[in-house]
Amino acid sequence: MSSDQSAPGLPGPEGGDGPATRRRRGAPIAVAACAGAAVLAVTAGAVLWIRPWASDRPETPDAGPTAEVERTTLVRTETLEGTLGYAGNATVFAGGDGVVTSLPSTGAVLEPGDQVYEIDGEPTVLLRGDTPAYRVLEPGVSGDDVRQFEQALAELGYGGFTVDDEYTALTADAVRRWQEDTPGMKVTGTADPAHLSFAPGPVRVAGKELSVGEQAGPAAPVLTTSSEDHVVRVDLAVADRELVDEGDEVTVSLPEGGTAEGEVSSIGSVAEEPESEDPGGDEEGDPTVEVVVTFSGDAPEDLLDRAPVDVEVESDAKEDVLAVPVSALIALPGGGHGVTVVRGGEAMRDVPVETGWFADGMVEISGDGVDEGTEVVVPK
Repeated sequence: MSSDQSAPGLPGPEGGDGPATRRRRGAPIAVAACAGAAVLAVTAGAVLWIRPWASDRPETPDAGPTAEVERTTLVRTETLEGTLGYAGNATVFAGGDGVVTSLPSTGAVLEPGDQVYEIDGEPTVLLRGDTPAYRVLEPGVSGDDVRQFEQALAELGYGGFTVDDEYTALTADAVRRWQEDTPGMKVTGTADPAHLSFAPGPVRVAGKELSVGEQAGPAAPVLTTSSEDHVVRVDLAVADRELVDEGDEVTVSLPEGGTAEGEVSSIGSVAEEPESEDPGGDEEGDPTVEVVVTFSGDAPEDLLDRAPVDVEVESDAKEDVLAVPVSALIALPGGGHGVTVVRGGEAMRDVPVETGWFADGMVEISGDGVDEGTEVVVPK
């Protein structure tokens, strides 16, 4: 995790050193004085000019690159390590005994009506619904599971009955038509739970727990599935829990290059102890909670199935401040810091300033003679 921060040794908003932020990285500003000479010092990746104090400089033909003091909001960010993957992980269990005779390929997307797997030559079909099949449905049976099955059957185009919680003879007629159209399915007019697999919508085959030819038993794991939606999962240290809230906007750095905007969709409520990286060691990391980030709008195309990514989150912000690029700062030989103000494109004057927040290559400043729109030199 990294963030922009106040550089050590520079006065903060209250005149002291900038606040020390947990696990933020930053390089201190080194100040070196050399009478009558320009010496370079490095601060947070910017070049800092040091020169003797001059209350009024003689006119200079070219002040060089300049920037205006702007009134803005400075935002500090944290970088969280995440993993690109898919949402909605689930396991498909076998509904009965037998030999696995067919399985879909990993990565395949199954729609309602598609075959999920096959045991002893008989298919199990994906249907839309939230409740697992748990009993044989036949004429005379009633309940919420009947309504779910009838709704799923009607979505596949097999109607002629009223979608309700009663399994009638008309329902059985529609089931026979469906079974006749499904290769390998026995035509019985009843719905056997061994041949029904319910999911809220299309699923993506994430992995296989059995292979074709292996023996399956009741409730044995057959496949793992996910939704088609890409998400990023972050194992966030409990100590950093305050960094994010549900609904926060974030930026994801993609493994193929570029970035995408996202939103924190959920934060786990149970802390977990991560496993030790050393199988023989006793040391464990800090407890973490799972943070799930969804992409805003459609996810970028051609994303990898799984890959490490960085997630930039806003950790703090300060509004309505005057700020300039960090490279505009100069170190005054008598101590303190300043900026070189340009008047009329030529006349220059070094003006002392107080520094505050550092964020995203900008620094908060205040001082006499420095206002919004003031033009300052940004040394090359």
